Amino acid sequence: MSQPNQTSKLAVMQNAKPQFPEFEKFAESIKSQERAKFAYEMKHGLRNNRAKDEKPKDTAQKLLKKARALILKHENKQAETVLRQAISLEPKDASMHALLGEVLMKDSARLMDALSCLMQAVKLEPTFGGHYALIGTLLMRLQKFEEAIDYFEIAVKFDPKNYIALSRMMHIKAHRARWDGFEKIPTYLKQFNNTRVLSDPFAFLSLCDDGEFQKQRSLSQVRAKLTNPVKAPIYTGGRPAGKKLRIGYFSNDYYNHATMHLMGGLLENHDRDRFELYLYDYGSKMRDHEHHRARQSADVFHDIRHMTTAQIVDLATRDGLDIAVDLKGFTEGGRLDMFNSRVAPVQVAYLGYPGTSGLKSMDYMVADRITIPSHLRKHYTENILYMPNCYQPNDESRYIAQMDDSRESHDLPEESFVFSTFNNPYKVTPREFDIWMNLLKEVPDSVLWYYVSNADIIDRLRKEAEARGVDGARIIPTGRMQPEYHLARLKHADLFLDTFNVNAHTTASDALWAGLPLVTKTGEQFAARVAGSILTAAGLEDLVTTTEKKYHDVALRIAQDPDYLADIRMRLAASHTNSPLFDTQGYTRDFERLMERAFQNYLDGNAPRSMGISAA
Repeated sequence: MSQPNQTSKLAVMQNAKPQFPEFEKFAESIKSQERAKFAYEMKHGLRNNRAKDEKPKDTAQKLLKKARALILKHENKQAETVLRQAISLEPKDASMHALLGEVLMKDSARLMDALSCLMQAVKLEPTFGGHYALIGTLLMRLQKFEEAIDYFEIAVKFDPKNYIALSRMMHIKAHRARWDGFEKIPTYLKQFNNTRVLSDPFAFLSLCDDGEFQKQRSLSQVRAKLTNPVKAPIYTGGRPAGKKLRIGYFSNDYYNHATMHLMGGLLENHDRDRFELYLYDYGSKMRDHEHHRARQSADVFHDIRHMTTAQIVDLATRDGLDIAVDLKGFTEGGRLDMFNSRVAPVQVAYLGYPGTSGLKSMDYMVADRITIPSHLRKHYTENILYMPNCYQPNDESRYIAQMDDSRESHDLPEESFVFSTFNNPYKVTPREFDIWMNLLKEVPDSVLWYYVSNADIIDRLRKEAEARGVDGARIIPTGRMQPEYHLARLKHADLFLDTFNVNAHTTASDALWAGLPLVTKTGEQFAARVAGSILTAAGLEDLVTTTEKKYHDVALRIAQDPDYLADIRMRLAASHTNSPLFDTQGYTRDFERLMERAFQNYLDGNAPRSMGISAA
């Protein structure tokens, strides 16, 4: 899809009559489909919804309200049918076309149909910012990020209070290392201080380190979309002695994904004499080795991707879960709605989202004393289940490929010190980048090995380096690789430089498992404290800093003091066998004890409360 140029954008702003010739073919291509659907609906009585003497407009509005209720329950097929009925009665109502586009967008195979609906909405209401915001969201799904930014900017121009568009615009700019306007972010963020403002909680994690702010973003999302949370049923007794604890894990990441990289060993090491595992998959993208591994680990594996919320709740209830574990939160495709309706008497947020869910029916969140110390507990709506060491599981069986490669094969200098960052680019801000460029100046001939595969982003970063007095060629790009090969290449780096607002999470454990030291700075929110927890569990507390100056000084010392680097590497190698970070079986036993305590608290008739266990 072509990106709107400045002329077309100006036409949109000034004349309010945008032209989108590239979309005309979509509208034309579906006309025959629309006629066929109309005939089908007439045949099956789907268009006979008007009460006697009721005006078509009033009927259409009733149908629109019904469709919105269906969408909240994830009954999207029914919602589509109802919306098409409404549109047949009020074909010039832009909001109906837009909502239909939003529904179709939920199916990755129907994005072009969704786009046709959204463009029809734009033609009917060319100055309504919400339609452009939806197109921007669809372009995000298509990974047309630069075009998405343009549409979000148009949305915000028409409607400065379209906070969804504003938050997504800022988030994608971070993904693209577009730091123009970075200084405006604090001003932008002030607009979100109203708890009624609806926005994407995940989009803000990298934009600021503020636990209370992140909590309010979660609460605003929940208040807008998830009403009447279901309380846990009162335990009335009758549980057979010795009955296995039944745990249900809910996710759409049972494939080659960071979540499975971390918890594959946990699933495989669960004590089957005491626990039964039910895995609920609502949309894994692939059926690969990791997917097969998850299926093999489960006593029961349910594919629930086509189920409505009500159907999922009914299934989980029939399965008789004791504990339900949400592995997604506000990350892509998350389904907090089912937890709002309650799928088990004890519900736990775990691993996937580094922040609070804001959900009253989410009883617990798994953490540790570093990620959520007692003085920061106020930023979380859940009660905290404290693991004795790091909250994050690791799989001690992870395979590192044996590669006959060299630094040269990765375009790295053989003798120079290699700084590296393997975090997703959206986590990097000018704050970190300034420090990194100073380190390159202070360590002659050093380079920065940068995880970024897009050519225009690396060009942008090199220009940023040159603006800071550093030769842009000293930034060496590297892209995505299969996990075992990614782990293998890490041996060619000397030090991993972490990001601040959102630390390295899985990426930090990857680095340490591969023998690559990491230096981090600990902040306030959960996402800014994860690497500190990981390093502490590995016995490398001296690489955890609390200020930007200390972060810089520790990194510089490692680069300039070969003996200190050798000592770190020796301790890091020992951590593979003597630290709790890489003790998968020990972690699993601790996790199981924590789940048992939480469930026993329920059986005892107590309300959820924060609790922890000591190391075994």
